[in-house]
Amino acid sequence: MTETLYASIPGFTQIMSVNVATQHEQSVSTCNIESIGLSKNIGDEINVDLGYVSSHGSIFKGSIKQIDRKAPNGAYNITAHDTLSRAVDYFFVPTDPEAPFRRQNIAAEDLVQDVLEEAGLTSFDFDNTSFTFAVTDDVYAEVKLISAYDYCNGIADILAWHLWADPPTGTIKFKNRKPYFMAVGDPDDNQPGWTADSIVTTITDTVTLDVTYTEDEKDLRNRVVVVGAPGISAEAKESSPYLPAGYYKSVGLFWPILDSQSMADNAADYNLKLLNRLTKQLNITILGDYRLTAHKAVTANISKISISDDFYIYYAEHNWSAKGYTTTLQLRSKG
Repeated sequence: MTETLYASIPGFTQIMSVNVATQHEQSVSTCNIESIGLSKNIGDEINVDLGYVSSHGSIFKGSIKQIDRKAPNGAYNITAHDTLSRAVDYFFVPTDPEAPFRRQNIAAEDLVQDVLEEAGLTSFDFDNTSFTFAVTDDVYAEVKLISAYDYCNGIADILAWHLWADPPTGTIKFKNRKPYFMAVGDPDDNQPGWTADSIVTTITDTVTLDVTYTEDEKDLRNRVVVVGAPGISAEAKESSPYLPAGYYKSVGLFWPILDSQSMADNAADYNLKLLNRLTKQLNITILGDYRLTAHKAVTANISKISISDDFYIYYAEHNWSAKGYTTTLQLRSKG
């Protein structure tokens, strides 16, 4: 039995199509809507409720960035970004270059929140990082000539954490969120803020339309160098069974407000555990499921390719129209 499609977006009438894309590595989630009627303007907030009459829910909250109108039917095409776009667009340019935004002796999560609040963001869900920056008397966390997002995302990188906006609510999250499934017993499960993933649903052959499984070492790095304030640096490296013996693929992280040797050591170790692994990825298109957005986890039991494992949703794209509703996912296991 074919389910009846459902879409509700206040301010839109005669909705023709909806596309929502959420991705781990992108700064913002996006939503594109085509409709005949529109009573919204640039900058207005939108809330998207999508799915089927029997099963639907909130999938995106953000603000309108662009409106197009096309002939011959006069339909509107709108593009919206999630709440974190305010941080992307907010650039720190001090009127007095000698008096920039600055903080000292501050926890990483507090610094991130202070910076994002300058961009007008107010709804946060942050965990304790156990990292404190700019402890030394002559070291300051200065923010200038950089966007609020880029600065905060740099902090996330040094901690091997992640910064994103929750698609349905717009709440900004700063957490120990790895780009793969987090399971009890992982080498990094003793890090601050580490939480095992909870499964949203199980994907089976019944709902699967197309599927491909891939393994690669493109993103693998088995040597990490961290450079902080003057005199502070750390290195972490480990051989990889997927690379030639004695061969290292390196990455460097530079953060001058990191003025503690123990924290530099931790940053190098955390990033090595993050990066020294294969990417094990399932690309799959399924019947639409509004619950599945990036940063969540699912189980995939796909007998067609003999896959049965738990996965993190690295990318999710929802396509809804009169033709039907599908969800395309890029899933990553723990590697």
